[in-house]
Amino acid sequence: MCFSATASFTAAAVLIPAGVYSINQSRLLDKPYWAFAMLPLLFGVQQLIEGGLWLSLQDSRAEQAHILALCFMLFSHVIWLGWVPYSAYLTEEAPKLKRNFSSLAIFGVLFGLTMYVPLLMNEDWLTVSIVRHSIHYQPYFIFDAWVSQDFVTVIYACILLIPLILSSDPYHRMLGVLLFLSGLVTGAFFEWAFVSVWCYFASIVSLYIFLVIYRSVSVVKVSGTTP
Repeated sequence: MCFSATASFTAAAVLIPAGVYSINQSRLLDKPYWAFAMLPLLFGVQQLIEGGLWLSLQDSRAEQAHILALCFMLFSHVIWLGWVPYSAYLTEEAPKLKRNFSSLAIFGVLFGLTMYVPLLMNEDWLTVSIVRHSIHYQPYFIFDAWVSQDFVTVIYACILLIPLILSSDPYHRMLGVLLFLSGLVTGAFFEWAFVSVWCYFASIVSLYIFLVIYRSVSVVKVSGTTP
């Protein structure tokens, strides 16, 4: 499988309108699905950024590439860690789970900021290059001297997946399963460019949300009741 600027721009062209539709239609549903519905749009913006990064790397525009890489990692290392648990929190009805998901969302943002903010302050802590038809992000984190980045990846996955898989909402649980499977595939076949490839797969997976919103709203319109 080959990834490119075209692949990223094509994904963005599909995801952004799908996200806009999902957000607009989510107001017809019985739960606050707006944060869940925003995921395709946010993934689309991230893919648009990476499409620009591809072009910058290919044209050897180092400064522009660095700025775009930081924008991409704002999504991958901060926004997702807060937004996904928050989305599960909004639709959760069990009080204990709701509190836990809220705590995970706050912890996720703080954890992400400990990784991301030093990258803003130290330009040489983030390098990015094209490796085997994929973009390879190589960040240095402040805790790399004490723990491996594999351990950091496990913490990241727990913050992201636990609120989805434990959610009482079936749509969030299915999204968690799909993201988990996409992570396994990425780790098995694209380990050298995990961040870029997993975010690409996750963006495609987020089209599941569009299908959920579309189907649920269709049921509402036909039956006049919430699904």
